[in-house]
Amino acid sequence: MAEDSTKSPSAATPTATRILDQGKRQFIIAPRRGSQALSVGLRPMSTAAARAAVGQLPGLEIVRVLRPRRALSALSLTPDEATEVYVVRIDSDRAELVKQMMPPQLLVEEDAALEYGTPAGLAPPVPTRLASWSLPGGVETRQIRFRVVGEGDGLLANVGVSLAGEGFPQEGRTDKRGEVTLPLVTLPGRRARAVFVSAPSNYWDQYLTEPELAEGDINVVRLRAIEETVAGFPDHFRYGWGQIQMGLDRVPETLTCKGVRIAIVDSGVDTSHPLLRHIRRGVDLTNNGDPQTWTQDIVGHGSHCAGIIAARNESGKMLRGFAPEAEIHVLKVFPGGQFSSLIEALDYYLEFEMDVVNLSLGSSQRSQAIEQKLEEAALHGIACIVAAGNSGGPVQYPASSPYTLAIGAVGRLNEYPDKTWDATTVLPGMVAPDGIFSPSFSCYGPEVAMCAPGVAIVSTVPGGFEPQSGTSMAAPHVTGLAALLLAHHPAFQGPLRARSQQRVGALFTMIRSMCVPYTFGPVRTGAGLPRLHGLEQVLQPSLQQAGRAAPSPGNGGQAAGMPVGPSPAPGVAFGQPLGPMVAPMAGTFAQAFTGPMFAPQEGGAVITGPVVDPLYIQASLVAHAWPVQALLESLRRQYGGA
Repeated sequence: MAEDSTKSPSAATPTATRILDQGKRQFIIAPRRGSQALSVGLRPMSTAAARAAVGQLPGLEIVRVLRPRRALSALSLTPDEATEVYVVRIDSDRAELVKQMMPPQLLVEEDAALEYGTPAGLAPPVPTRLASWSLPGGVETRQIRFRVVGEGDGLLANVGVSLAGEGFPQEGRTDKRGEVTLPLVTLPGRRARAVFVSAPSNYWDQYLTEPELAEGDINVVRLRAIEETVAGFPDHFRYGWGQIQMGLDRVPETLTCKGVRIAIVDSGVDTSHPLLRHIRRGVDLTNNGDPQTWTQDIVGHGSHCAGIIAARNESGKMLRGFAPEAEIHVLKVFPGGQFSSLIEALDYYLEFEMDVVNLSLGSSQRSQAIEQKLEEAALHGIACIVAAGNSGGPVQYPASSPYTLAIGAVGRLNEYPDKTWDATTVLPGMVAPDGIFSPSFSCYGPEVAMCAPGVAIVSTVPGGFEPQSGTSMAAPHVTGLAALLLAHHPAFQGPLRARSQQRVGALFTMIRSMCVPYTFGPVRTGAGLPRLHGLEQVLQPSLQQAGRAAPSPGNGGQAAGMPVGPSPAPGVAFGQPLGPMVAPMAGTFAQAFTGPMFAPQEGGAVITGPVVDPLYIQASLVAHAWPVQALLESLRRQYGGA
C-alpha cells in the first residue's frame, strides 16, 4: 500500500493518444454573380435562399460570414441578390459530398493560402526522404558554427542564417554575440549545398553555393552595409535605381499624387518609420480582436512596398516614393493570408472607393469567388495591379485574371554586390546591352502585361531599409506610376477624371504605350518597361493641389454626362469571361495607343511603332458602353419588371 501511495499521478494515468489525421479543411461558399452566372444562364439566388441552402448542408462549421458593406454593386441584378460569402470548415472526407449537394447558384472552393512572394530560389526545396535510405551510414550530421559581422566587424544579432544540405534547410538567428550553430546533414564528404545569411535591415544578404565550411572553427560571414554600395545612403538617397530607370527623378517634386486613393494589400505597414509616418488609414484582417494592428509589420514586405509607392521625407533629400501625398489605405492580410482574406480586402476597397490597388501576392490556385470580386472592382473603375509571381513558372493568380494588370520583374547589372542572392538570378541570354535583365524567378506567360524593376530594390522596412527582390517589388513601381498619371495627366483631369471602367481601360493602355520593349519576349516582359521620359513635360498639378475645394469625381463622384459602361483597352482583356460578346468591340480601340510613348532609343531596347501624342485619348475609350455592363442593365430591367 505504501508503495502504491508513492506513485505519481502521471505514472498512474497513461497519456491519452489519438491517430494523427488531416483534420477539417477550410472552404469558401459564395454566390455566383456577374459574368460567371450569366455565362451558364443562372439567375442569381436571393439572400434568404442562399442562407437556407448553406444551413441545410450537413457537417458544416461556419467560421465567419463576409458581408459586403456596400448594399448594391455593379454586379447586382436584383435588390435581394445574395452577396454573403461563407468561410466554413468541412471534414476532408465530406468535402466532395458537400460540393455535389450545393445548388448551381453557389460555388464551393478551398480557402487556399496566399503567398507574399518568396522567390523560387529561396523557397524550401522538396525534402529528401532521409528515413527511406537503407544504409545506416548514408548521411552524416555535423554542427556548423557561424559568426556574422557587419560594418567595422561589429557583431550582428538577430541575423537569419539558413544552411541547406540534404532534406529541409536548417535555420536559426544569431545571438547577441552574432553567433548561431546549425546542424548540416549531407552525404559523407559532401559540402553544404548553400548558405543564405540575411540581416533584418540596412545590410545586403549573402548567398553562397557549396561553401567551404569548417566543422571545428567559427565560420565568419561578413555582410556589406547598404551605405558601402549606394552613394549618399540613407540621408541623400532620393531615388532607387528602379525609380530612376522609370524616370521618376525627372518629375517635378511638386507632383505628389494628392487626391489619389491607393490600397496596399500586404503584411501591414510600420508607420513608426520616419518615411511612412504619414500613412494613417488601414485595417488588420488577420486580427479580429484588434483591427488597428495593421501598423505592426512583422514580415517587412508591406512596408517595403509602401516605401516604393509613398515614402515621404520633408527634407526633400531622403527616399521619395512615386506618390508621397496620395491617400494610402493598408489592408493587412499577412502572415496567414488566404483567399477569404483577399475577399475581405476587396470589399474594403470597393466600399472606400480606391483608385488603384497594389497586390504583391499570389497563389498557384485560381478562385472564382475572387474573380467575380475583381470583375466588380473593374466595373467600379478600380485599377488592380498585381505581381506576376516569383516561382519561375506560369503567372500566378490573381495576376492571371483578365481584370488585373500583371507585372513581371527585371533587374539591372551591378546594382548589387557579387555574393548576394540577386547575383544568382541572372540568366544566360536574358541580359540586354543596357544591363537590364529578366531574372530567373519572374513568372512568365501571355498574361504578363509589362515588367518593372524588381531586383535589389532598396526600400523601407521596420528598423530602416532593406534590398528585396521579386515581382512584389515590381508591382509597386507600376502602382506608383498609375497614381502619377491619374493625379497629374491632363487626360485624367478631364472626361476620364471620374472613376469608371473606361478610366481603368485608358490607364492600362496609357501605361502599356509608355513601355520600352526588350528582346526577352512578351511572355516574360509583356509590352516592356514603362518610362516617364518626356511625359513629365505634360504632367500638371492635381486639382487638389491647384486649390479647388470641390469634391473630386475621381474619389467617388460621377462627371456630368459620363456613360456608365467601359470600353476594354487593347491588352486589358476585360471582356474575356464573356468571350465572343466582347470580340466585336475590340477593333474600336485598337488604334488608341499603338506604340511606346516618348521611348528613348538606347541599348537593349527594341523601339517599334509610332509615338503617340501624350494628351490623346481616343473618344471610344470614353463614349462606348461595355457589353457586360449593358447586358447586366438589361437583366436588371427584366428581373425587376421594368
